Amino acid sequence: MQGDTLFILLRILTLCLYIVPIVLIIWFAIKLLKVQQEKIKILRTISDKLDKFNN
Repeated sequence: MQGDTLFILLRILTLCLYIVPIVLIIWFAIKLLKVQQEKIKILRTISDKLDKFNN
């Protein structure tokens, strides 16, 4: 009985060790994309202002 419980807990721990890094990589990729989109918006507003200034 004790061995089965310990075995199940070790299997769950092993599964978590595989899932957690994947989740963190996905979260980082999404966060990076959002930051890049925000930078693009800022650069577009700056570009628009420069275009108006030059005309």
